Amino acid sequence: MLDVLRSWAVQDSPPGAAIAALVARTAVEVGALDRALYEDRTVVALYNARSATAIVPADEVAAYATAQLPSAEDQLSHLLKNAAPEGDHGAAFDLATDAISDALDGRALSRDDLHEELRQRLPESLLPWCAGCKSHHARRGLLVIAGLRGRLCISGRVGRQPEFARTDQLVGWDAPAPDDAGEQLVARYRGHYGPSDATAFAEWSGLARSHAQRLWALSHVEGRLEQLDGVRLLAPGDPQLQRRDREAFIPDPAWRKRVWTAAGGAGVVTRDGTPVALWRARKQGKTLEVTLEGADVDVTAPAERLAPHRGCTSVRLL
Repeated sequence: MLDVLRSWAVQDSPPGAAIAALVARTAVEVGALDRALYEDRTVVALYNARSATAIVPADEVAAYATAQLPSAEDQLSHLLKNAAPEGDHGAAFDLATDAISDALDGRALSRDDLHEELRQRLPESLLPWCAGCKSHHARRGLLVIAGLRGRLCISGRVGRQPEFARTDQLVGWDAPAPDDAGEQLVARYRGHYGPSDATAFAEWSGLARSHAQRLWALSHVEGRLEQLDGVRLLAPGDPQLQRRDREAFIPDPAWRKRVWTAAGGAGVVTRDGTPVALWRARKQGKTLEVTLEGADVDVTAPAERLAPHRGCTSVRLL
């Protein structure tokens, strides 16, 4: 499991994507990822620059996060997006990190509890009104910034909410030099997605173009595409579905539209790395029903490996 996570490409956005990606690549016991995240602390979940939930080995999380830290105002503005008013983003960066560090010092808090603490610590300019929540609270970008500095990770669940803690206090934080970390990030990307360029890397990572270009020049590792032999079920959010050469991967525009949608996209069935069908699954009682569109391919074995991770004891192919 850790070997797969060392790609730095596995995310749990949408929820369930991480375990599906692991099952598609290696043998994973039911509950193993949750134990690694919330009991053994050998794996860390944190928000990355793209605002997705990254799943990274604990001994590499400081390097992964440090690579994404902005070093210029335009890079910081890109990362914060609408989380802070225009002006001195650096001041907002430091203020938010200090507030989150203080709120989580020595304890874990649910999402709602953390936001309540931040309402006591942050100025109104960093607490915009959220129509969906019907409250003033810090935007996601501030949590991203704190996470990239080792001050916030997802340490558990409280009901349906994430629980947050300080990464540096939970698993330690031995950050390498920013350029060393950036070189590692580009090397992992090239080692997973094959030949590429700085533009695609910027889109994949969520970094500002100038930031991505600077990091891209640091690594000269030869690109090689991840090898996925046999039949695999790639679920929405899978590392291979985060690639940016979408037309080359899936030439059919109708298929691309069904895979890369804002929500509820189809998964992709690959045979020896080549997409041959689309798939969707739903739970019916204790049965995982799998629907295919495309080539007539037997997905029984990969579906049976996935089923217990979705609370199912059997598979029905439709």
